[in-house]
Amino acid sequence: MKVLTVTPSFPRFEGDYHGRFIYDLCRKLFENGVDLKVLAPRTKSSKPFPTGFEVDRFPFIPRQRWESLSERTMKGAPLAHLIQLPPYMASAYLHLMAESASVVHAHLAIPMGFLATLLPGRTPLVVTCHGSDCTLPCTNPIFRPFVRHTLTRADRVVAVSDFVGRIAVQLGAPPEKVETIPMGIDTSKFKPSRDAAPLREEFGIPEGCAVIGTLGRLVSEKRVEDIIRVVPHVFRKVDAVFLIGGDGPRRAYLEELAGRRENIRFLGEVRDAPLFHRLCDVFVMASVREGLSVALQEAMATGCVPVAVNGFGYPELVDEGVNGYLFELGDAQGMAYKILKAIDSRELGKKARETIQKSFELEDNAMRYLRLYDDLIRSNC
Repeated sequence: MKVLTVTPSFPRFEGDYHGRFIYDLCRKLFENGVDLKVLAPRTKSSKPFPTGFEVDRFPFIPRQRWESLSERTMKGAPLAHLIQLPPYMASAYLHLMAESASVVHAHLAIPMGFLATLLPGRTPLVVTCHGSDCTLPCTNPIFRPFVRHTLTRADRVVAVSDFVGRIAVQLGAPPEKVETIPMGIDTSKFKPSRDAAPLREEFGIPEGCAVIGTLGRLVSEKRVEDIIRVVPHVFRKVDAVFLIGGDGPRRAYLEELAGRRENIRFLGEVRDAPLFHRLCDVFVMASVREGLSVALQEAMATGCVPVAVNGFGYPELVDEGVNGYLFELGDAQGMAYKILKAIDSRELGKKARETIQKSFELEDNAMRYLRLYDDLIRSNC
């Protein structure tokens, strides 16, 4: 079985968090005997690193140092980067045309899923929808015909959550072709620390201080400002530190909003996510448009108590009062109350980890993809 994985998002260098969940899935499939090749865009910061399987980074601008479009996600990219989209699409398609495989697996309905549907021949196509590729067409109709085309032409549509699956069906995916398979977490890598005290001492976190964390791109839809506005109310009740991991265009605004509070710390780009989560007692997500947050799954696997919005894909992870807490979007008082509840209920972190081990384990979900590939190949014979 030869699988060609095509993705706009893949780690640019060793330790990069960007697209790492796709890399983790590819690594697990390769370990289970799949002859796998990845086709992903080159970027100005791309540096080869060992993977075990082949990774082909297609160029789309004559000089690598000019390739900015794929440095992050295309969503919200500045016009100066979007100008590179036509040569990006042309190069991606030409490289796709040159490949042969038993199955083509495209991550995200646009742009790679759409390009894969244009290939001649009858190679089975799997498209995995991660969230923004389905939610974006709901708010910006210009993308809708391209996503609809992809979802109707794909042989199988995989959604990372039931929430994303329902939107995919609304956008035109035949219900009988849609299956939910979360990306999955490597719980041998994301696990609680036996003794977090030395680690917290290294980061200058006082003994007995509760640690609240959030991790992700600092962009508008992550709504980190909602958490920053709430945590001072938490600080009045308990000794706590709020760690913000990640970087992005809104960092300067968020730092200004946080002011000079020493108990709100910006850590910048995080290359060691397991270490970040081991620092935290509580992990908060106020983000909108989440299909099924990988960062939240990783935090739960590490034993953090999750506090998240009651909507999108979050209720598929968080069972109120059982393994974490949910608050209503825009309810600042409710968020503060649930964070305080989580700090007082740190034993729920064990239940949070059990949730990931039971239903969101990387190995199990990789095997589901293997069965899906086998099924498609047999039906295509």
